[in-house]
Amino acid sequence: MRRVLILLCLAAAPLHAQQPTGDEGLAAPCREAAESDRPSRSQLLRCDRVIRQPGLAPPLRLAMLMNRGIALLRAGKLDKAESDFDLAIRSAPGLAEAWINKGVVLARQPGREAEAVALISHGIEIGPKEPARAYFARAQALEVAGRLKEAMDDYAAAARADPNWPAPAEELKRFRVERRKVLRG
Repeated sequence: MRRVLILLCLAAAPLHAQQPTGDEGLAAPCREAAESDRPSRSQLLRCDRVIRQPGLAPPLRLAMLMNRGIALLRAGKLDKAESDFDLAIRSAPGLAEAWINKGVVLARQPGREAEAVALISHGIEIGPKEPARAYFARAQALEVAGRLKEAMDDYAAAARADPNWPAPAEELKRFRVERRKVLRG
């Protein structure tokens, strides 16, 4: 199980940073922090300052919240990331990526795998922009939860959804299907 937890932490990347329409310069600090593998404290502080500005248009604020949540997740600040995704869900309950990213946060917390799977599944039902990444995230949460057959099915769904993305196919290589003869008596 330890190997699976490490894989989850390394590979369960949140869905991509949000790209707001207009106000690109204003949104840049949060987007840049979200795009960093390990955002620095100064990147997070710049994002915090920008997001606290009064009068932000709701779509811009939502994109910045999502990006800050991703940056906080990558920085290992899970409680704060969860908080940002909760705010995003309250602001836009139809935004699949907010549900999925909150699920990714929960999947990294021991004992919350079932909740993570439920949130990611809800995001998939809504219809994410990148279904392959959503299936991949759910596969990893399922794997940590010990639901290996379902995880394998979701890795396969991710591979079908984006055949050019190598990560799902790489994960599928770890699985081996065994058929057993069942004797009935």
